[in-house]
Amino acid sequence: MDKILTSIYSCSITALCLSITVIILAVCNYSRTGPAIQKEIENKFGYYLVFALARLSFWLFIIFSLASLPGSIAVYTISKLSSYISFSLYSNMAGCFLSCVAVTFYFFIHQLLYTPGSIQLSFQYRFSRLFFLWKLLSPSSIELVKFLLLLLFTSCWVATLYFSIREANQLFLFYASASAVFYLYIYYAASEREPPLIQSTKQEKTNVVMIGADTLRCDRIGGNGYPRDLTPNIDKLRSQGVRLKTCITPLARTAPSIASLFTGLWPQNHRIRDNYPSESDCHLPQASLIDILNQHGYLTAAVSDWCGADFAKLNFNFTEASVAEDQWNIKLLLRQGPSLIRNVLSLFTKNPLGKRFLPEFYYLAGATLTSQMGRELRKYLAHCAQGSQPFFINLFTSTTHVPFNSEYPYYNLFTPKDYKGESRFIMTRLASPEEIINKQEKSTEFFDVPQIINLYDSCVKQFDDEVGKILDYLDKSGLSDNTIIVIYSDHGADFFETGCWGQGNTLVGNDPSGKIPLIIKGPGVPKDLDFEPLTRSIDIMPTLLELLGIPIPTNIDGISLVPYVKNQTSPNLFAYQETGIWLGKIPGLHPRQICYPNIVELLDIPNKDTGTLVVNEKFYPTVIRAKNRSIQNQKWKLVYIPTYDGPIYQLYDLDSDPYKNVIDHFPSIFAELKELLDAHIANDSEHTTQNSVTPDY
Repeated sequence: MDKILTSIYSCSITALCLSITVIILAVCNYSRTGPAIQKEIENKFGYYLVFALARLSFWLFIIFSLASLPGSIAVYTISKLSSYISFSLYSNMAGCFLSCVAVTFYFFIHQLLYTPGSIQLSFQYRFSRLFFLWKLLSPSSIELVKFLLLLLFTSCWVATLYFSIREANQLFLFYASASAVFYLYIYYAASEREPPLIQSTKQEKTNVVMIGADTLRCDRIGGNGYPRDLTPNIDKLRSQGVRLKTCITPLARTAPSIASLFTGLWPQNHRIRDNYPSESDCHLPQASLIDILNQHGYLTAAVSDWCGADFAKLNFNFTEASVAEDQWNIKLLLRQGPSLIRNVLSLFTKNPLGKRFLPEFYYLAGATLTSQMGRELRKYLAHCAQGSQPFFINLFTSTTHVPFNSEYPYYNLFTPKDYKGESRFIMTRLASPEEIINKQEKSTEFFDVPQIINLYDSCVKQFDDEVGKILDYLDKSGLSDNTIIVIYSDHGADFFETGCWGQGNTLVGNDPSGKIPLIIKGPGVPKDLDFEPLTRSIDIMPTLLELLGIPIPTNIDGISLVPYVKNQTSPNLFAYQETGIWLGKIPGLHPRQICYPNIVELLDIPNKDTGTLVVNEKFYPTVIRAKNRSIQNQKWKLVYIPTYDGPIYQLYDLDSDPYKNVIDHFPSIFAELKELLDAHIANDSEHTTQNSVTPDY
């Protein structure tokens, strides 16, 4: 019994000392995730911060204890083999410390090789200092370290069992045996495995699988003249279906965009106008695509990482949702803790156990989960293939979202081997809200744009490869013949074509953030067709319903594209767009542009129980008035810019010179589009006249 207590005490003391050290260092350099808010608001959650730190301390202690115990077992074995080492508290603590360092080092180098950007997200020092270590790493060296650690610990456990039996120490034998079984369980539970291939024999109705990537640009898809061949799997799907070449999202931010995609409504009608909707607005005003499919007996499932939290936040009503919780929530941000704690815990939580017990670290914003999300979708497919219930599964991944954090070996594909800049693995200086706002205000000279594009293209390639695995599973399981497959995005991205980076900040010209890739393949869909006419993301819901033979609601803004695609005729549509909330004074804003307060003043937490971040209601009317708006057809785009002196308009010829304002040369086109745009704005009940605008902030 004394030996068991010595082992437990040494593990506990070691874990406690290491936990306290990490917490002290973290608190001394505290930096939480998420946008900044007013101090008096954040101070009201001081009690929750105490709870969050206590919870983080508990998990640090648990993880360090688990990493320490093998050291105690090793000391027991060594004490039986050498007369120079005794099984004492101090020798155990030394063994526990070395074991904890060895285990943590393995997880650190594993993440440093496979997802170095995930470490850099919360790393508050020059990440280039780790380049020398990263260059030494390879999959074989990581496997060697893993093999040696497992060999060492397994040998010590076997020897411990042997000596316990020889000495007839039944208590310590039970202790060692039970701990060995427990570690085997942890190893099994934390392992990720591909689902078995299930042949579908009962599926009769048409299913739907939607595969989306946040911030995926249209021009990266094959057939658009991009010099790099990034999407062979998506291109193969494109040859078997239809690509909508000019599909416009009404608001290039995630929550409003997916709300329009799944309701068929303009933003002013579903009321999601930014990424910080109020809790009442999260209750969509009418049935979504998911609600309708639920009524027709479909299993509806959503799979996503941190970027798809809105699939649960908005009441789409998926029957099953494996997504992150709301990312704009002060309680979540506090639970993610200081940067050092995020770095430490993130090393151990990118696995099923981490997802179950520490989901805020499994779904940490900016950390890629591409392979995990693809595997989870295939598990859903395996489950659905065994039954007859039709299914709708939506996968939405952050693979192509800033900071463009891809996995090994993708981040090496396009980056020059001799590149030594800070943007080696991710777009840098985005670790804190203040850095994001500061960077949002910078022009192209501040950025290493070629390297950012290299990183982005690496992400696109990884997304395409995961799409290939999903398509392969659908084919081999026999599901593809009666499944509609959709490749989509919520919005694209600006790489300074409009003078700034990001999305939804401006509507200038042929803004690439406002266009989304949209490919549909399946029963009833023509093959190998590039549909040239302008379409809108609000048209996707009614199009899918018609393909499924389900009646289309009459109270939506979108239309079904099925008859136009089949006949290859243009629906002659106009697309409306509006901007989102700027995080900073973006380059290119009109000098008299209506503005609202900075993000610190703008955000509020009206419900202290939920902790949800929303736009302060007293500033919300100004946010709506400050939106740039546009309307466009296939050739022309008219942009409305609200200023304190009245609206200013810009007209762009999207065919001849998409970024040159030609409003003075085409007065009749301007008059025609202005009438349409004014009518659309007039139907926005939340918009007020320019005469009521308050002074600039």
